[in-house]
Amino acid sequence: MSDHDDDAAAADWTTWTGRSSTSTAHLHPDQANRMAVTLDRPPTFVAGQALPPAWHWLYFHDFVESSRLGPDGHPARGIVMPPVPLERRMWAAGDLRFHEPLRLGETATRVSTISDITAKSGRSGPLYFVTVEHELRVGDRLAVAETQKIVYRELTAETGGAAAPAPVDPEFSRTWQFASTALFRYSALTFNSHRIHYDVEYARDVEGYPGLVVHGPLLATLLADLAESQGDRLAALDYRARSPLFSPDAFTVNGRRAGTAATLWATSGSGSLAMEATATYRQEAQ
Repeated sequence: MSDHDDDAAAADWTTWTGRSSTSTAHLHPDQANRMAVTLDRPPTFVAGQALPPAWHWLYFHDFVESSRLGPDGHPARGIVMPPVPLERRMWAAGDLRFHEPLRLGETATRVSTISDITAKSGRSGPLYFVTVEHELRVGDRLAVAETQKIVYRELTAETGGAAAPAPVDPEFSRTWQFASTALFRYSALTFNSHRIHYDVEYARDVEGYPGLVVHGPLLATLLADLAESQGDRLAALDYRARSPLFSPDAFTVNGRRAGTAATLWATSGSGSLAMEATATYRQEAQ
């Protein structure tokens, strides 16, 4: 690509900062029950119950025709996300603020705004970070505020490198192991057609992974679920992906609590740090 082409591409994607879109979803209990059975839990959700933290990703989707998907299965760059000049998309980090519960049976609205697009250079080459701010409301009531960070890398960049070792002294922990069928179910539930999660030949031959990749939002959901299993509702979750996990390898989600906060992390079978997070618990009125 020439310098002129680089300038033209930059002028194109930088105009995306500040763009907003709105979507509406009915929070039907059946969708939550499909997630429950995907996690080997009984399908007992009914209208009126609070949706667990991070399960809102089951409901708000981008409706893009199949003919407008890119080679990786995502909507082609320039349709939903800005046309940054790198191919490989990864869920990098995010934070969630849970102001009030979303309740099953409600109709909620999500307003999504691209707040920042930043070009950087990392050890593996050039990077583009796209930050999207989401606000989820029921009527005038703000339920969830979310900041989502997506990173784009060169398709030929290394997929992992040396991953940092995970902490080894959790107070509470759970082991998970997802077959390709479970990853397929989660992809379907979140309308995520990224081929690294269900097309093993594409994951290996095109993006260079050793196998199917466990979804970043699924991992964040498991960390949120682990934190809330300690008995209190979450007020916030901040998370960062560190290295990918692959099916069908077993991994653990782990945590330590100190007062109104918990340190959380996911550990691969080889002991590498896959995701780290901090959860803050809601201080209920006495």
